[in-house]
Amino acid sequence: MLIRTQFTDLFLEDMLPALEVVIWNRYNRFPPQWTNIFRVMSSNRSIEQTSQVSGLGLPTRLTEGEPVHYDQPVQGFDKTFTHSRFGLGFRASSELVDDDKWQLISKMGVELGRSAKEAVEIEVAAHFNNAFDAGYPGPDGVALCSASHPLVKAGGVQSNVLSAPADLDVTSLQLALTDFRKMKDSSGKKIRVPVSKLVVAPENEWTAAEILEGKMRADTANNTINAFQKRDLFPAFERWMVWDYLTDPDAWFLVADPADTELRFYWRKQPYTVHDIDFDTQAVKTALFYRKSHGWSDFYGVYGTPGA
Repeated sequence: MLIRTQFTDLFLEDMLPALEVVIWNRYNRFPPQWTNIFRVMSSNRSIEQTSQVSGLGLPTRLTEGEPVHYDQPVQGFDKTFTHSRFGLGFRASSELVDDDKWQLISKMGVELGRSAKEAVEIEVAAHFNNAFDAGYPGPDGVALCSASHPLVKAGGVQSNVLSAPADLDVTSLQLALTDFRKMKDSSGKKIRVPVSKLVVAPENEWTAAEILEGKMRADTANNTINAFQKRDLFPAFERWMVWDYLTDPDAWFLVADPADTELRFYWRKQPYTVHDIDFDTQAVKTALFYRKSHGWSDFYGVYGTPGA
C-alpha cells in the first residue's frame, strides 16, 4: 500500500515542490512545435468522433417561373479519435534521499520533463513522416498526402501532392502553391484556404530561408523580385518553420493555419505528476502521466512532396 500522508520528512515537505519546479521548467523550456500545425482541443470523453459532410453544388440558371433546384449534402468519411494513456516515472531509494543526493534526483526530474515533451513531438510528427505511405491511411482510405483523395459528392479524386516529387526550390514551390490554391473539396468547389506556412526538415532550413526571405529571387542573378512576398489573394507567408522531428530530409509541406485544417490533437488529460512513497521500501516515486489522441479527418489545408 502506498501512503504518503503518514510521512512528513524533509524530502516530501521541502524537496518535492522543488522537484516539481525542475520537471516543469524543463517541460516548458521550449515551446512545442506541433501546435503550429495541429488544432489543439480538449476532450471530456473517452473518444471523439468526426463525420465528413459534403457541401452543396452550384446554383443553376432559372428561366421565368422555373422552380429552384434543391440540393443536399452527401455523407462522407468518419473518424474516431481514441484517447490513449501514457506515463513514465522514476524511483529514488530511501538511501538516496537520506544522503541528500539532490543533484541526482533533480537530474532525473529534468529527464522526466524532457522525455514527456519529446514523446509528444515524435508521436505527432509521425503523421507527417508517414504522410506519403499508403500503409498509414486516413478515413478516406489513402495517405494524408495522396494523388487520389476521393471526392464523395463531385466524384473523381483530388491530389495534394506534386505530380512529380521534387526537392525544395523556387520552381517546385511555385508549382505547389499553384496546386494548393486550385484544390477542390468533396462537392467540387475550390477550397480557398490560405497557406500559412512552409514546413521543412532541419536539412532544408537554409534553402527555405534563401527562397522566402530575400527581396530578390534566390535562383537567378537577373535582379528579379521575389514573387513569394508579392502574392495576391492569398496573404504572404506568415512564416516558415523547421519541424525538428521530420525524419525525411527532402520532404516538405505547405500547411494552412490549424483552424483551417482537420489536423486534430485532443488532450483528454494534460501532463501531470504524482509523487508517493512505497511503504515497504520507503523509496520515493515520481511519475508523469497524460492522455491524448491525434490524427486527421480530412486532407484539406495540407500539401506535400517527399522530395526527389
